[in-house]
Amino acid sequence: MTEYKYLTIVVNKFDLPFEIKLATPEPEVIDTELIDRTVEKISENIKEYDEIFSLENNDSILTRFQDGEETGLMTSKTFREVYEQTIMAEQMTRHYFSSYFNGKYDPIGLLNGWMIDQIFNRYLLSLLSSEGIDGVSLRCGEDVRLASRPNIDFRWRIAINDPKNLGILLATYYLQNGAVSTSNEMRSLRKEKSNVEQVTIVSNNALDANIWSSAGIAAGTNKFPEFIAKYRLTGVLVDKYVGMENFRDGYSDKIAISK
Repeated sequence: MTEYKYLTIVVNKFDLPFEIKLATPEPEVIDTELIDRTVEKISENIKEYDEIFSLENNDSILTRFQDGEETGLMTSKTFREVYEQTIMAEQMTRHYFSSYFNGKYDPIGLLNGWMIDQIFNRYLLSLLSSEGIDGVSLRCGEDVRLASRPNIDFRWRIAINDPKNLGILLATYYLQNGAVSTSNEMRSLRKEKSNVEQVTIVSNNALDANIWSSAGIAAGTNKFPEFIAKYRLTGVLVDKYVGMENFRDGYSDKIAISK
């Protein structure tokens, strides 16, 4: 069995650090200059996103948009794309996903997932063709996107912990490609009563995983199974009364799901 080592690089931009991780059986053959150039480009890209979406910057497009100035939708392709994604997410989830907080537009509910996908597809996937790199991943908070070199047996290990006791392991996913997002009560922007304490979604991309993990918290155990079935979702849900529920491709052996 191949023994892997992991090279971790953290880019401290935006509100949360972005963690790049490379899986390698031979660290000494990696092109370090290529990695340095890639990290520099990622850092510059995240800085651009920060200038658009920062709420700490009174001159950012998002801050001005919250104050009623809508020109950002016409002048910034990036802002317009994220705005359109939030509208689609609200419609798809019947507004259990929300892009508004305290009455103001705030795309943070999907922004992490969207940024991860953009950066991952643009800069990290191509590293799998570089010698010595068998796996790449990008994590921001509880959202992670990952991929492996084709035709090898390497898999990323993603651990899901109990929301009340992080020392307790609830589930482990071994993935070659895809994304995982976990939302809990503390992360949710919604204020509806829900018995769901945590939702983890496994998907092909970080954006969808992020949207559905957030929506699951608000929808609750009675409503969320409808979405699980309709959109063939995979993941794990923690309900304060029912306990832990696993679901895969729209099916669960415990939650009552209407087909």
